[in-house]
Amino acid sequence: MRQKTKVFNFIVLSLLFVAFCLFFPYSTLINLQDGVFLTSEEFTNLTKKSSFFNANAVLASSNDDEEFNEYVVNFKLFNLFNIKNLKVNVVKTNEVMLGGNCIGLSLKTKGVIIVGSNYIITKNGNINPITNSGLKIGDVITHLNNEEVNCLTDIQNVLNNCSGNVISVKAKRDGNVFETTIKPELDIQTKSYKLGIWISEDAMGVGTLTFVNPETLRYGCLGHAITDTDSGEVLEVSSGEIYKCNVVGVKKGTKGAPGEILGLFIQGKNIQGNVEKNNEFGVYGNLYNNSELSLGKSKIKIGGRLTAKPGKATILTCVNGTDIEEFDIELIKTNYQSGGKNKSMVIKITDPDLIAKTGGIVQGMSGSPIIQDGKIVGAVTHVFVNDPTKGFGLYLDWMINE
Repeated sequence: MRQKTKVFNFIVLSLLFVAFCLFFPYSTLINLQDGVFLTSEEFTNLTKKSSFFNANAVLASSNDDEEFNEYVVNFKLFNLFNIKNLKVNVVKTNEVMLGGNCIGLSLKTKGVIIVGSNYIITKNGNINPITNSGLKIGDVITHLNNEEVNCLTDIQNVLNNCSGNVISVKAKRDGNVFETTIKPELDIQTKSYKLGIWISEDAMGVGTLTFVNPETLRYGCLGHAITDTDSGEVLEVSSGEIYKCNVVGVKKGTKGAPGEILGLFIQGKNIQGNVEKNNEFGVYGNLYNNSELSLGKSKIKIGGRLTAKPGKATILTCVNGTDIEEFDIELIKTNYQSGGKNKSMVIKITDPDLIAKTGGIVQGMSGSPIIQDGKIVGAVTHVFVNDPTKGFGLYLDWMINE
């Protein structure tokens, strides 16, 4: 009898749990972590009350300088049993202006990147100062003798004052800061001290504009970082500019050989805004009030990881001149992500016109906004090398608050 009672209780509890899950996205709630960013619509849906549970949301923090409000939500089953307490950031912006423009970017780095080295002709023979310095190609030098360096002129100023003495160096490698020293050598031909290194102090590239905040003109693009081509390091920027770009051709992508948008812009001419940030989720800054990149833009509601789902979608991108076109894609997979990560979605280009023009996803299309059910849910970021019709997308969640 006791055994039958246990079985009966187990069945009843199981049925109750199944019924509960039908009325409430239990797995979604369990997976969500503190600090999650949600749109106001997603927040409303998540905290919608039913006969099974009660969600009590309390505003914890509201700051005019922030792009979101923080809430603390207490979820209870039958308004009796506590399920979870969750801190939620609800973005204030419900709409953005759609991108799709091909844009050019010019970045000034914080520090200088070592891209090569050479021997110096001295009275003691040919010497390469970097050999015994602990430095190598790809390192980012940020300070020499405690002086900040961001360009060749900064380095030259330190060398002019060092009298040939050993120079202290602060640099970064793989995201880690380290210190070392380097000994300048006197070039007998120029009669000046040199370090024997080739440096890069800026970077340029082409990508796609994802969105623009209609109130602040804050923009986001690319959906991934601009990195140093030799080391793969994410470039930390001190300043930069964004440009309107003209697509003059397309190098079609094939299996094993990614294609490329061939964009043209002139550095220093017709600047549309600044660059303030470069990180794993894209490049960000503010457009000027008269920027052509903000003119004639349509507004769209924002979505995210609780909105995106496998199925049909579209992207906006530019593959000819400055024309923005909409093309069909499919979201093959939408990954659950508790925190900011790349490669949120697996996408597939299904539009025959785009495949005919580009072969699929090509370099320069990164940042193309992904639209599903009338909302912008993310951006194109990467292409599968072995199948250019497929690639990855990034949830808008990770871009919208940068």
